[in-house]
Amino acid sequence: MTCSWCEERFERFLDGALTPGDHARLLAHVDRCDPCRSLLEELRVVDALLLAPRTIELPPNFTFATMADVRAMPPPCPLRTPLAASLIAYVVAAWCLAGAALLIAPNAVLGFGRSVLAVAGTVLGALAGLHSLVNFSAMIIADLIVLLAIAVVLRALRQGQSSW
Repeated sequence: MTCSWCEERFERFLDGALTPGDHARLLAHVDRCDPCRSLLEELRVVDALLLAPRTIELPPNFTFATMADVRAMPPPCPLRTPLAASLIAYVVAAWCLAGAALLIAPNAVLGFGRSVLAVAGTVLGALAGLHSLVNFSAMIIADLIVLLAIAVVLRALRQGQSSW
C-alpha cells in the first residue's frame, strides 16, 4: 500500500464513500504511516471547519454607517464613447447600408447617389475649384460634411445644449 494510493482516497474516506475493502486497507496504512495519519487529521479538521456554520455579528449601526459611506462616495461618471469611435462606426454603417440599398433597389440608389455626388461636386468646386477630382473626392467630401454635422450634434448633446 503506497501513500499516493491512500491520498487519492482520503476525500472519499471522509465522505464515507469507500468500499469496505478499500476502507480497511486505508485504515491499516494510516495506522503504520505517520505522514498519512497527520494529513488525514488535517483534512478532518478542514472538513469540520467547513461544515461548522459561522455567524457574523454586525455592529448595531452597520446599515447607517454603510449608507453614510455610500453617500460620501463621488457620483459615478457616465461612460463616454470616444468621438473617433462614433465617427468610424457611422462611416462603416453608412457604407454597409448603402451597399445593402444598392442590392435591393439599385436604380433608386444610383439616382440618389448621382444627386448626392452632384451636390458634393458643387461643394467641392466651390471650396477648391478642383473639378478633376469630383468623382471620388465628392464622396469623401459628402462623408466629411455628415461626419462634421454628427460631431457638432454629439458635442452639443454632451454639453447639454440640445436646444434645436
